[in-house]
Amino acid sequence: MSKSEFKLSRYEKKMMRTLFWRQNFLMTGINYIRMQGMGYAWTIKPLLKKIYKNEEEYYEALKRNSMFFNTTPQMVTFIMGLTLSMEEENANSNGEFDTDSINAVKVGLMGPFAGLGDSFFSGTLRIIATGIGLGLAQAGNILGPILFLLVYNIPGFFIRYYGGVLGYKLGSKYIREATESGLIQSITKAASIMGLMMIGSMSYQMVKFSTTFEATIGGTDFELQKVLDSIMIGVLPLSAVLVCFILLSKRVKPMYILFGIIILGLVLTLLGVCG
Repeated sequence: MSKSEFKLSRYEKKMMRTLFWRQNFLMTGINYIRMQGMGYAWTIKPLLKKIYKNEEEYYEALKRNSMFFNTTPQMVTFIMGLTLSMEEENANSNGEFDTDSINAVKVGLMGPFAGLGDSFFSGTLRIIATGIGLGLAQAGNILGPILFLLVYNIPGFFIRYYGGVLGYKLGSKYIREATESGLIQSITKAASIMGLMMIGSMSYQMVKFSTTFEATIGGTDFELQKVLDSIMIGVLPLSAVLVCFILLSKRVKPMYILFGIIILGLVLTLLGVCG
């Protein structure tokens, strides 16, 4: 983008300031059902209110943006800026915009941005900041923790603000062209595929479910987990996630599902199936 395209109007500057200050509270609304979803919706809530004058459309947008979402907090504003530009396009499209593309793009981007953000902020910048501040802190110098906070947070705040600007300006420039050319459908499909891949990976990494059942059958040692792994690695975590998804789609309350998981875990452990 050229420098002139990156320039913000007075209204856009106010919008980006609001986005910047509110996104700092993203993690206060985190839960194990929607992760950052509620914080995401709360962050852009006043901006959606300005975009949608119709109350029903406003609440639909809030509902749409409170779905499951999880990425590195420092990287989230780019996706939020892109979301806002897509919501504006939807508000001005007279119902012709595919609103499913908004969540598809969000879910498709959250995985790559989490990988990039975690690698840089947690895996690299935090180590550098610790190395800079640790020596001073061990010597009892107050500059140690201060330098750590400055080195770690200044790049993060810079990216938080200008990431939102970049996401919004990129979106406003290309979303309309992509919609008119039909490219948005391809983007939505690609983002959905990538999002499904990331959800599958997260299911395997975050859901810990394996069996410890072992037995001797016909003089041969039998380990159930090895048999399951030979069929498909991670089949139990994936099955657990799919069962929960089916129950949620049937409007079973999340609290009942959580209690069911706890009870099932206790029963399987006592029976020696898991542990």
